[in-house]
Amino acid sequence: MSNEHIVKYKNLSEMPEVVISSSTMLWNHTGSWRYIRPRYVNKVPPCNQGCPAGNDIENFVGLIQQGKTEEAFMVLKEENPFPRTCGRVCYHPCETACNRARFDRSVAINALERFAGDHAPKNYTIKKQRPDSGKRVAIIGSGPCGLAAAYHLSRLGHSVTVYEKLDRPGGLLRYGIPEYRLPKDVLDSEINDIIKLGVDIQCRKEVGKDIGWQGLKEFDAVLIATGVHKNKKLGIENETALGVVAGLELLKSIAQKMPLDLGPKTVVIGGGNTAIDAARCALRLGSEATILYHRSRAEMPAFVDELDEAEKEGVVFNILSQPVRVITENGRATGIEMRKTRLGDPDESGRRRPEPVPDSEFVVPASTIVTAIGESPDLAFLPPDVLLKWGKIIIEKFGLTKHPGVFAGGDVALAEQNVAVAIGSGKAASMAIDAYLNGADINSAAERLVIGNHGQASMSAYLKTGNAHSNNRSSKMVVPFEDINLNHFEKFERSKIPKLKLADRKQNFNEVHRGITKSAALLDANRCFHCGVCTMCDNCFVFCPDISITHSPNKWGYDINYDFCKGCGICVKECPRSAMIMEDEK
Repeated sequence: MSNEHIVKYKNLSEMPEVVISSSTMLWNHTGSWRYIRPRYVNKVPPCNQGCPAGNDIENFVGLIQQGKTEEAFMVLKEENPFPRTCGRVCYHPCETACNRARFDRSVAINALERFAGDHAPKNYTIKKQRPDSGKRVAIIGSGPCGLAAAYHLSRLGHSVTVYEKLDRPGGLLRYGIPEYRLPKDVLDSEINDIIKLGVDIQCRKEVGKDIGWQGLKEFDAVLIATGVHKNKKLGIENETALGVVAGLELLKSIAQKMPLDLGPKTVVIGGGNTAIDAARCALRLGSEATILYHRSRAEMPAFVDELDEAEKEGVVFNILSQPVRVITENGRATGIEMRKTRLGDPDESGRRRPEPVPDSEFVVPASTIVTAIGESPDLAFLPPDVLLKWGKIIIEKFGLTKHPGVFAGGDVALAEQNVAVAIGSGKAASMAIDAYLNGADINSAAERLVIGNHGQASMSAYLKTGNAHSNNRSSKMVVPFEDINLNHFEKFERSKIPKLKLADRKQNFNEVHRGITKSAALLDANRCFHCGVCTMCDNCFVFCPDISITHSPNKWGYDINYDFCKGCGICVKECPRSAMIMEDEK
């Protein structure tokens, strides 16, 4: 201690009654006692990691919480051209990942995404992020993967031409998802955003028929995103008889306003989303609908919500039964012979294998039989040097193939087949194509671009890098439920999503889910934990015993004065959302 801090008293009467410091103690840097220190770090919310489309979920939910719906919508549009569509048809794995689900119920993220999309301003503008590059990209297929890639590539400055063999763009979104789930005016509005960016969508142009593969040589890169449209066969007697129709063909006929005459009794073979949609459509066309599936209902791959809605509407489920042969009369199907099954050991999918029960055959009468056991891609147009495995294109991360300049994404290359995965795949492919056109290696940037440990790629992260050579990094730590300080949260009911009454669904294709109100959206957004992201709640500031935490001069965030922080860790313990860590003293 220097002499300037020593106070001398002349006599006993000048001395204080108790031992106190009569001058500042700021000279005593007690932080030197520390061997670990706190640090602020924004981690990855589990919902963000769980989103196949790579949305910044915590951010857009927080903006809705603040009443900034327009900003929330634009945050979604940075990563996904289809927030209104996904808000209706996504199977929302983000809600399964949501930490709030283990506290009371998950945040209604899917409904909030739809809310942000449906309440977007009418005059919003999607801006390009880079000037024109002079590079040209061809995309084969205008489904969710192809259109997502076209959207991002156009914003990255490239000229994009999309070839679609059907009469309108949208792929599965238009021809495979009925209006009661996805009104086509909603889809058209989001496709128009893509067209406004300058994307050229050429319909009724089939690659391999109207345009040869060699005709694509004029492009600098090609993305194959044709999806899966070939119906898988049952492999039973008489399955080509009149009255036997593929699930996607039925849905396509309805989308084209030319629905098939199903007759009084429709039987659907399968347990996926196509099967469920076919059965619900049959009801709306005035036919009874029965689903036959060879496993238990719990093992059906269809979305649970859709299974529940189908049952409420009157679809009959006949489980643990498999088809034997189609029964015909004068060449037309009149029913199907089935046999009962029981579940054996798990197969390669992890589900228990159905085994036939001897002498258990029975007949189900039917005027129409819909087959919906899965689809496969039609890749006859491809050159032989584009490698295939199990009927699908072999790709590496971000849609890279072994063929230079050729990329693939969506259902034509991935095992998991759904809209959100296809959108995320298209976005990832757009990054790989952009890196390829700029002479960069996307693999060198892959780790920096992926959300969390195994999430989808982030376009925002890609743009921050400037190019695939940048060393920009962000935290990869995903916040587990155990790291949330539940003492700072109360339980609240999740917002209920209004639905069309069952009586009002018959014989029409009106949208079933109606969307939540503004007040409900605000209430549910307020339920978000904001896992791993500082919200300026002041807990660290209030609880710090050394008063070493202060508000930052820029009015957002906090500063830690390490001269006086003793590393007690109270701030980290009291952070409600785990936006701080303790680390070894440097």
